Amino acid sequence: MPRILRNYINGKWVESRSSHILNVINPADNKLLAEVPEGSKEDIALATEKAHEASAAWRNTPVTQRVQ
Repeated sequence: MPRILRNYINGKWVESRSSHILNVINPADNKLLAEVPEGSKEDIALATEKAHEASAAWRNTPVTQRVQ
């Protein structure tokens, strides 16, 4: 049975607040690879908030450190 994946937000794997699951199908053989939660409004809001918080520090990080 395929595993149900979680959302990766702010450097952590977190459970989705959505109970609706989507199938990820391998287009080469039509086999089920995994199941993923359909992102809810709450999931998207959390990811957006955390990305916004991280953007200031990332913007001020020199390119030479970013590529590391």
